[in-house]
Amino acid sequence: MNIALDVMGGDNAPREIVAGAILAARQYDVTVSLVGRPDVIERELGRHLTHRLDLPIVPAYEVIEMSDKPAKAVRTKKDSSMVVACKLVKEGKADAFVTAGNTGGALAAGILHFGRMQSILRPALIVPFPTLRGFCLILDVGANTEVKPEQLQQFGVMGSVYSRRIMGVRNPSVRILSNGEEEGKGNHLVLEATALLEKTPGIRFMGNIEARDVTSGMADVVVTDGFTGNVFMKGAEGIVKLLQGVLLDEITAGPISSIGGLLVRSALRRMARRLDDSEFGGAVLLGLSNLMVVGHGRSNANAIRHTIRNAKQLIDSSLIEEIRSGVNEVIDSPDELVALEQ
Repeated sequence: MNIALDVMGGDNAPREIVAGAILAARQYDVTVSLVGRPDVIERELGRHLTHRLDLPIVPAYEVIEMSDKPAKAVRTKKDSSMVVACKLVKEGKADAFVTAGNTGGALAAGILHFGRMQSILRPALIVPFPTLRGFCLILDVGANTEVKPEQLQQFGVMGSVYSRRIMGVRNPSVRILSNGEEEGKGNHLVLEATALLEKTPGIRFMGNIEARDVTSGMADVVVTDGFTGNVFMKGAEGIVKLLQGVLLDEITAGPISSIGGLLVRSALRRMARRLDDSEFGGAVLLGLSNLMVVGHGRSNANAIRHTIRNAKQLIDSSLIEEIRSGVNEVIDSPDELVALEQ
């Protein structure tokens, strides 16, 4: 198993990216191809003990920056770490692509070099989100700012397949994010997508869900457009930081509070781990012909380790074939697909 890693992408590249690759190669016994500037990678590897680890260096001398326009950068920076890593997968020299770099660049590179899976209208980023009952899956969280109802329908199918195959949920429930849980609430996109989801074979659609109810575990899969999903995720991250900060302030406010904090510190550690998005394994870009996992831009070594772990799990599963089969049940004919794309 070989996973192509974009060493140059991310806020903490290359140090944390290489450190995470070493952790993953050691723990999961996988080959991690380090794609980027060789001198930079060699310098970072020199900081660690890498004996018997399979960490080949694949030269790539350009970088797609966060400030670059994604589509243009992918076309013009052909020797970028992101493009070179995608080509490794496309050519069968690697089994999956992992990056913490520019999400738009990753999407553009994936569409250009991998191509969409047959019948898929748009790929979508899917990410696990913690709830009181475990996790639910949210998609899209950033790949498509504007979508059509048919695309949300496909997100429901892909999310349901992912929930069964990767999360182990036998009969996952699917809901659509809206401004009210009552039937008939939502904008035109939500209402039209709801009508499609209600009659989609192979999924258990349960109607609307409000943002405040996602954490309760009312749904195993929540579908929405990429703009709304991204705003929801970042808002949730901000609330978690606020709660952690307030809790820390209160625990350290005085000697009695500090003693209480010591008594519950094991529970506090468990809580912090449940809410730590570095352990989620990044967001998977579903709907492409090859596997791609996109980590958070601020990923540290631990987050990269888990992102590679997630990629390994996806390689071990038959996820792409399952998604292809599930979506083909919705799209009855090539003529219908052409009509939808128009």
